[in-house]
Amino acid sequence: MKNDAKNQLKKILGTYDDRLAADESKIIAKRAADAAFPERFATLRADTLRPPIQEFVDMLTGHGHEATAREQEESSSTTGGISFAAISLRMNPKPFAFKSAETNRSFIEITFSANRNERKVTVSSTNTIVNSNGSLGKRGEYELDAMTADVVAEHVLRSLQEALQ
Repeated sequence: MKNDAKNQLKKILGTYDDRLAADESKIIAKRAADAAFPERFATLRADTLRPPIQEFVDMLTGHGHEATAREQEESSSTTGGISFAAISLRMNPKPFAFKSAETNRSFIEITFSANRNERKVTVSSTNTIVNSNGSLGKRGEYELDAMTADVVAEHVLRSLQEALQ
C-alpha cells in the first residue's frame, strides 16, 4: 500500500476513533446527569419550590381557604406505571373548605413534578370547581436551573386567578 493510502486510512480511522470517543463521552455524561437528577430535584423541591408554596398555603389558610402542600416521592407499580416525584399546592376555596373528603371534590391543584425522562420540571394544574374558567393539564416545562420562586409564584397566581374569577 502506498504511503498516501496509508496516511488516508490513518486519517479515516483517527476521525472514526475520535467520533466513537465523543459518542461514549456523551453517553457517560447523560448517564451521570440521569443518575443525579432525582437528588437535584429533591434539593430543588426543598430549597426552591417548598418555601413559596408554603407561603401560599399560609396566606390561603389565613383567608379561610383550605390549602395544603403535598409532596410525593417517585414510585412505580405494575398497574399504574411510574409516578414522578412532585410537590403540589392543593386548595379548596372557602365554600368548599373543610368539608369531608368524600363530599369535597372541588379543588384547585398546581403540581411541580420531576420529569425524569426529560430531566425537567413539569408544571400542571387541575381544577374541579364547577363553572370555573381555570385550565387543566400541562402549563409548562422547565430546566431545573430555570425553576425559581418567581416561576412558582407566577404559575400559582395564574392558576388561582383563572379558577377564582
